[in-house]
Amino acid sequence: MSQFTLAICARNAQDIIGECLESIQNQTEAPDEVIVAVDEMSDPTVAVAEEYGARVIASNATGLYEARNAVLDACTTEFLGFTDADCVLVPEWVALAKNVLMTKEEVAAGTGRHPPVGVRNLASWLHHMWYVVETEATGVTHGIIGGNSYFRTQALRDVGGWLNLPRHSAAEDMYIAHALEQAGHTIWFEEGVAAQHNYETRLKGLWKKGVMMGKDIVVMMRATKRRDSLWLFTLAIPLVLLTLIVGVVVIPFNPLLGLILISLPLDGSFIFFWIKFGSFFMTFPRWFARWVLIVPYSWGILKGLVATIPEEAIEHQKNLA
Repeated sequence: MSQFTLAICARNAQDIIGECLESIQNQTEAPDEVIVAVDEMSDPTVAVAEEYGARVIASNATGLYEARNAVLDACTTEFLGFTDADCVLVPEWVALAKNVLMTKEEVAAGTGRHPPVGVRNLASWLHHMWYVVETEATGVTHGIIGGNSYFRTQALRDVGGWLNLPRHSAAEDMYIAHALEQAGHTIWFEEGVAAQHNYETRLKGLWKKGVMMGKDIVVMMRATKRRDSLWLFTLAIPLVLLTLIVGVVVIPFNPLLGLILISLPLDGSFIFFWIKFGSFFMTFPRWFARWVLIVPYSWGILKGLVATIPEEAIEHQKNLA
């Protein structure tokens, strides 16, 4: 029987990780090992994790990329799954994730739904609507949700694990999904592998997350010299926002031109998502959420374009070449 490790990368999560670890204990099929990776052993999370029988390791990480790699180094099982400290796994999570990897030899990684749990307000709703991957149905996909992911351990090692990108913690799931696909592996979406997520409940906190996500995805793509459609799509976002702003400024002087400049990004993006999702019900909330968060995300993208690429990431890419 194939063995499965379930890991959590945590930092000062002592107040929230208990519910996550309890959901792991309530699995219909228990993981063979639970690893909790903290930056350093002085983190108060350690005591809570050990109460639930988890193996705690010090990742010495400054960001999520490093923490994921520390877990990969510590993993001794054939399969490796990740969740986040603020997630609550459905009881069948491990069983369904293992079944995907055991029955589909071509699949090296997978993900599932990320339904909300806990406090529900505008900020949490906007945060939830940001996740596009989870709108899919069971089948082949091209991305994963970092806090709801499962892998063949050897496949991760074969692609060199996660990019060595210190001080960055977003888009690590996009990096590893792309690396695995480039190596010829398939990624799978399984609807039942659901990690219920406590989303950000503060608009200020969500704004900061938007900046971080925009910055980190650009830094990651710059570090890996990734210049595909995702790169172009990401760079287009600040330009789309700028078009809208110019339209608002112009409209008092030239109403027709202003309306055209405003409608182009709004209507164009709505049509884009409608084509992707196929229904108004799926399209509108995700389109709306992206327009609410486009300012911090665009600011993050611009910051990412001028940020210094860590030497560790450059060296990592050289070693893979």
